[in-house]
Amino acid sequence: MPHVKPPSSQSPGGVVDLHRARRAKRLDLYRSRQADRVRTVRTTLEALTQSGTLFTQEGTRRGLSLLKALQLLQRASARLEELSGSGVLPAPRRPERVDALYEEVDDLFDRADKLAGRDEASVARLPGH
Repeated sequence: MPHVKPPSSQSPGGVVDLHRARRAKRLDLYRSRQADRVRTVRTTLEALTQSGTLFTQEGTRRGLSLLKALQLLQRASARLEELSGSGVLPAPRRPERVDALYEEVDDLFDRADKLAGRDEASVARLPGH
């Protein structure tokens, strides 16, 4: 029996809606990036706590920066929820609004990366670097 795509990814007549598929892929990519960043920040906070470094002056500053980064990542998560339509509001339809939300998420990621000290690591992970 052939695999049938769910109705949400097909338009009438069995044609795959490429625009919807691209939007879903982009959202999945951003959710993955957000989850990776949260995991990294939490791991760093745990390491600071377990080593006792958190209780030094420098460790406390670092811990506060990491907590601020987590707050920014929570805001990014809320924007991604808005993009998915899984929250209280339906997903935005206008391309301008979708682009604006993704730009806001990118900005939140950049700010969180700087607070978490990931700015150099992020560049190092890019292909070809």
